[in-house]
Amino acid sequence: MDAYWQKASQRIREQVGPVVFETWFAPLSCRGFAGKTVTLEAPNQFFRDWVKDRYGKLMSEALSTEAGESVELKLVFNREKVTGRPRSTSCAEAEATVSRPVRRESQQQLNQRYTFDEFVVGTSNRFAHAAAHAVAAQPGEKYNPLLIYGGVGLGKTHLVNAIGHHLLANNTSGRPRRVLFMPAEEFMNELISSLRRDRMTEFKEKFRRVDALLLDDVQFLAGRERTQEEFFHTFNSLHSDRHQIVLTSDKMPREIPELEERLRNRFESGLIAHIQPPDLETRVAIIEKKAALDGLQISQEVALYIAQNVSSNVRELEGCLTRLAAVASLNSSAITLEFARQALNDLIHQGTVRPGIEAIQNAVADYFHIRISDLKSKRRTQHIAFCRQVAMYLCRKLTESSFPVIGEHFGRDHSTVIHAYNLIARRVASDAAFRISIEKIARELKAENHSRAA
Repeated sequence: MDAYWQKASQRIREQVGPVVFETWFAPLSCRGFAGKTVTLEAPNQFFRDWVKDRYGKLMSEALSTEAGESVELKLVFNREKVTGRPRSTSCAEAEATVSRPVRRESQQQLNQRYTFDEFVVGTSNRFAHAAAHAVAAQPGEKYNPLLIYGGVGLGKTHLVNAIGHHLLANNTSGRPRRVLFMPAEEFMNELISSLRRDRMTEFKEKFRRVDALLLDDVQFLAGRERTQEEFFHTFNSLHSDRHQIVLTSDKMPREIPELEERLRNRFESGLIAHIQPPDLETRVAIIEKKAALDGLQISQEVALYIAQNVSSNVRELEGCLTRLAAVASLNSSAITLEFARQALNDLIHQGTVRPGIEAIQNAVADYFHIRISDLKSKRRTQHIAFCRQVAMYLCRKLTESSFPVIGEHFGRDHSTVIHAYNLIARRVASDAAFRISIEKIARELKAENHSRAA
């Protein structure tokens, strides 16, 4: 069973990310198994309780998947490590048993923490949140399909789960409402399994008779012809019966490579809602709310410090809170600002890796096929001026440089940079196609910069 735990650990790491995994899962050790029960040991009671409450279902699922059968998980902690008392048969372990959730039940697949009440609304996600609420209130009536897209860790999966919870909790149809949530990759795996076992009738029955299908990360369907064909027919069947379809993706349908045109058209036939990275105020609110939900005492000063230094996504904010909770528990320390600086030193350092102004200038010049010298020149032709304004806007968005410093790199004063920033910001807000282009440049810059840092 230890081999199963090692494989399950890799599956868990992919879902929670390296920071959360190293903090909460790496310290766990496999004690063994008896019958269909796997026993894992945590270093102390705090670890045991935190892992059980937040990740018990995830671990049970991962172990059961690897074992190929239902597995019961038992979480224990070693009292000798905590209290110094010698171990004995009667008191060596404190147990917490987590049963494997039943995969066929829709409510068991939803993350219990991902509800509308726990979602922090800000300017970056207000539209997507409103669209999700509308769909949850009137499934199949409007915004069908709803596609929510945005970068990793911005709340797409949270909103989809929240829709599922609302649909199940507010059912007035007189019969059980069938809500199915799953990652697109799992849809593909079930399809492959059904084809192999000659059970396509059961597969179609499962997916085409639900009241709402919530499919996460549909970009993983790209390039898989048989999977796309089956999902195309599933989509048509559900849509024609006015059953709700909710999808998430890391990019716009038109930007997903190897996605069939007929699927792209259907994804774009409903409402598309974009989630952007949260602004500073929203990040602070997210940190404070999640800390309160986890019973973690932090000051606004600490919340602001984290929010100012981690801006890419919500998952990294949660990772910082997780680290603070773990280190504070192990060291019995209060979470002061200085404590937070020390505990998060490596995470904050990674999170502040940013592209430089010269890198942005190069990226913009490459994207628009002009020379770097043109960006810095006095030329004021419409095309060159526009490219220069885009570069200035990105310098302000992606670096910590002031308007005067940015101006120096372009041979302009700060007022010119302010004008350029405001001009491009207005167009980004009003022109969806233009916003996609700007986001693409920014993503490529960040990806290149992280790869160099690594």
